[in-house]
Amino acid sequence: MNRTTLRQATGPISFVLIVLVCWFVAGMVADRMVQQELDAALRTQRQMSTSIVDNMAEVIASDLAMSRAIPATMAEMDVVQHALMQSQNYAANGEAAEPALRATLLKDPQMLAVSNFLHDAQGFSGLDQVWLVNTNGICVASSNSVNRPLAAEHSFVGADMRMRGYLTNALLGAFSEAYGVGRQSGEPGIFIAAPVYADGLLVGVVVAKVGIARLRHWVAHAGTFVADENGVIIMAHNSALEGHALPNSHVTQMRAAERLTIYRREILPDIQIQVDTRVCEQAPWVPASVAEQLFGMSEQPAPSLYQARGGLNSGLSAHLVDPLAAWPELLRNHKRDHLLVFLTLAGTVALAWVITVSYVRERRHHRATRDLAEQLQSANTLLSAEARHDALTGALSRRYFLDLLRHEIERAHAANEPLCMAIADLDHFKQINDRFGHAAGDRALEHFVDTCRAELRGTDAIGRLGGEEFGLLLPATDLAGGREVVERLRLRLKAIPSPKLPVSVGLSVSIGITELSSDDLPERIMSRADTALYAAKTGGRDRTEALPPDDTAPPARTVVNAW
Repeated sequence: MNRTTLRQATGPISFVLIVLVCWFVAGMVADRMVQQELDAALRTQRQMSTSIVDNMAEVIASDLAMSRAIPATMAEMDVVQHALMQSQNYAANGEAAEPALRATLLKDPQMLAVSNFLHDAQGFSGLDQVWLVNTNGICVASSNSVNRPLAAEHSFVGADMRMRGYLTNALLGAFSEAYGVGRQSGEPGIFIAAPVYADGLLVGVVVAKVGIARLRHWVAHAGTFVADENGVIIMAHNSALEGHALPNSHVTQMRAAERLTIYRREILPDIQIQVDTRVCEQAPWVPASVAEQLFGMSEQPAPSLYQARGGLNSGLSAHLVDPLAAWPELLRNHKRDHLLVFLTLAGTVALAWVITVSYVRERRHHRATRDLAEQLQSANTLLSAEARHDALTGALSRRYFLDLLRHEIERAHAANEPLCMAIADLDHFKQINDRFGHAAGDRALEHFVDTCRAELRGTDAIGRLGGEEFGLLLPATDLAGGREVVERLRLRLKAIPSPKLPVSVGLSVSIGITELSSDDLPERIMSRADTALYAAKTGGRDRTEALPPDDTAPPARTVVNAW
């Protein structure tokens, strides 16, 4: 197969591969775009759902607190306490004796007066029923027995209520609250039982019922429902959910008789609120961490956010299953974005090919230009290093040393600190060059600079001013301290010879040092240092001379020198 035939065969294959790659990349881009839209939609709707559930929980807690306050207040009233104290002799003698006991209580003037009081209290409190139960579990007064003494079958009076769940804790002296369905009325409600004490003794219980119908405002928002402590939905915006049990709730572990006593039903169907597995089927682009936050119910086509609030100072809990409103639009947007991005990529392939060819050509020129630029930068770096440091000794160059001197003078004036400058000159350096050669002279210069670095601080500076002459800069140092430093430097140079020089080479140095005055310029301080060096040379060399500023003797300064 020749090259032309091979090119003709691979052409369609390459085209198909390019189309597939474009489609795959378009899918990734579309996934990312819609994921960002989903994150924004979830963030906004979660804030709204949280606000709804929190407000719902606050309303429930507030309403229950108000409802609790009424029986609790009645329990403190003398009329209630006295009536319960007087009714301790009423006790249950079996179901057959209940009608006779009811008739006796309904004829008791004192108990009838208490029932009238309870009826009036019910009228202004918003409660459905209020009744009194003595310690024997017998209802001795009820708000529903007033004006209907003959309708005994509708009155609680005389009934044995010991088996009511909401009375169990109250008859033991504890405040009690529970959901239940009335045995006579068949109407659900919240039963609140407050123990009554008289002279420190438990004499009975005040029981109040708040009908669920009065509390429908709790579930005014779509998707909201309220569950009791056993996990049974007692109220829901969608009334079809009422009477269902939450997943893994306590009611599933109760006996049928217990469910019948509380809910008047033996079977409570389960409601499924779980992670929506349809999300991964409908939208595989949704991240797993996000899919775990979306819940589903069988009757809702869209995934939902699920919020629950317990701990409402009661056994109730507030719930919200809020369908994600933006879900259908997100599915449509993903399909649209996938197609648009694919078309954009496919239309760009031809242009990309032209750009690639041009880029390859330009890259060759760019590489050549870059190599030249790197060479130029290296040369500039080398020149900069050579301009800053002396190539032989490594000391600062004369130009950089003078720039540093100007900077240190300005800083010393601004900070009101002392500054010393010294000029050092190797003695008889020309004789060393003449006797031992210029290489030995170079080693002597290097040894002097190394000695200076060993003796001076890191903040001090040494620069080569020319030939065998060096400048020393000592910041934050007065003249007395500076003289001590350069004197130690001079003695160290004589005491420690260089191993790179012949033994007969004896190095010594003459040093002149001066201190900065308040109005000194670089030229003046250098001139004084040079004058001091001249004095050291004419005085016999191998010595140090210090020259104060031009003014009178400078005032004493205390400077901390760290050597």
